[in-house]
Amino acid sequence: MDNKTLLLVLIVVLVVFIVLLAVLGIVFIVALRKRRPVIKVVMAPQAMQDVHAEDDEPEEAPAPAVAPVAAPAAETTEPVQQPVAQPKPAPEPEPEEEEDDDEEVTEYVTEGSERVSYNRSLTAKIAQLSNKSKEWYSQLKNEMLSYNKVKVRMSWKRETFRIGRMTVAKFMVRGKTLSMLFPVEPASYAGTKFSVRDVSNMSSMADTPTMYRIRKERRCKFAKEMIADIMKELKVYKNPAYEAQDFFIPYEGDMALMQRGLVKRVVSGSTKTFKIEEVEKEAAATDDGDKA
Repeated sequence: MDNKTLLLVLIVVLVVFIVLLAVLGIVFIVALRKRRPVIKVVMAPQAMQDVHAEDDEPEEAPAPAVAPVAAPAAETTEPVQQPVAQPKPAPEPEPEEEEDDDEEVTEYVTEGSERVSYNRSLTAKIAQLSNKSKEWYSQLKNEMLSYNKVKVRMSWKRETFRIGRMTVAKFMVRGKTLSMLFPVEPASYAGTKFSVRDVSNMSSMADTPTMYRIRKERRCKFAKEMIADIMKELKVYKNPAYEAQDFFIPYEGDMALMQRGLVKRVVSGSTKTFKIEEVEKEAAATDDGDKA
C-alpha cells in the first residue's frame, strides 16, 4: 500500500470518528435535558437526628390555534396551503419563585399596654389552611406511611417521618403554605421540573436541606414522585397491606385551639405563656368589677 492510499484511509477513519463523536455528543445533551434528578440522600449526624425529632392553578394554556389562511382571490387558481401542525414543545421547568413571599411573620396584637403574639402549633396551622391544602396534606402523609418501616412523630413546629433513626421527610407550614422537607441535596434538582428551595443554611433543617412548597395539585403529584425517588434510593418498598386514612383536620378558630393547648398566647418581651383559662379569669374579673 503506497503512501497516498494510506493517507486516504487515515482521513476516512478520522472523518468517521469525528461524525460518531458529534452524534454521541448530541445524544448525551438530549439525555441530560430529560434526566431524572440525581438523588443523594443526606445522612445527618446521629446527634442532630435525635434532636430534630393555594387552590389549584390551571395548567398552562395550549398554544393558540394558527389563524386560517385567507381565501385567495377569485382569479387565483393556486390551492390554499393548509397550516402545518407544530410539534408540542417539551414541558419547561416551573419558574423560580420569590424567596420571601410566604415567610412566617410574627403578628402582634395590642392588648392594653401589652403586645401579645400567638404561637401556633403545626396542628393549628394545618387546621387553618385551605381545604385543598388539607387534602394534599392527607394524601402526602398517606403516601409516606404507605412505605415499610416509616414512623411519624408530630412536634410543635414539624411533623417528622423516620425510618429507624434516619429522617426521610418533614411537614411544616410557613405562612399559609404547606411544605415538605427532604434529606436530599438541593443541587440534585437543578434544571428539573422540581422547583425546590435550599434551606441548608438553617440549623434546624440541616438534615432535610431541600424544601418543596405544595401550592397546587401538580405539586402534590410531583412531591409523590420525589418521595418515590428517595425511597428507591434507600431501597424501601411500599406495604401492599397499607390502608389509607383520612388525615383531614377540620377548621378551628384561635379560641378553640387555645383551649386545646394548640395555640399559646405570649406577651412580647416576656417568656411567660398565658393559658386560655387565665384569659377567661381576667375577663370574668373585669366583668364583675364593671357590675359592682
